[in-house]
Amino acid sequence: VQAIHQAGGTAEAFGADLTDSAQICQFAVQVLDRFGRVDILVNNAGVAKFIDFFETTEEDWDWHQNTNCKGIFLTSQAVAREMVKTGGGRIVNVTSISGEKATNPLQVAYCTSKGGANMLTKIMALALAPYNITVNAVLPGTIETDINRDVLADPKVRQGIIEATPLKCLGQPEDVVGAVILLASDESKWTTGALLVVDG
Repeated sequence: VQAIHQAGGTAEAFGADLTDSAQICQFAVQVLDRFGRVDILVNNAGVAKFIDFFETTEEDWDWHQNTNCKGIFLTSQAVAREMVKTGGGRIVNVTSISGEKATNPLQVAYCTSKGGANMLTKIMALALAPYNITVNAVLPGTIETDINRDVLADPKVRQGIIEATPLKCLGQPEDVVGAVILLASDESKWTTGALLVVDG
């Protein structure tokens, strides 16, 4: 069930702001009312801007951290409470390879927010293991989406990324699906705290 989407630059779930704990709790109630339980949570909301280091404002910084890291924490906390009641579950965070290596000097806030999300994955895995809840992450490389389409429209930028990628192509959203399904399934029931890189 796709319960989370990105609209107008604001991450939303059933109309809820993923950076607001009260709205997240209401989101969890709505999902439970509709489906009865939650077995799998995929945190896939994300935002990104390309901004010079000296031009990055406090608002830019908070915008990235709040959606890309805080949003994962709040949503996971609310949903994990319900998973505990039903014997466990799977949480899969879609983060970024940019959380493991500095990929672009114009993405200081973005890279650090994704680094936080990757560490959050590891510590949540430790915290939730006693409740039979696994927490893993998929770390995509450059996936062509609405977030970066304008930047990738520059032929020089696009070709530079392709040349730096061993498989010589950009990723598409469907290229991430298999990794998410694996980590959400019982095929990986003894895997938790893993960061699975999908970057070509």
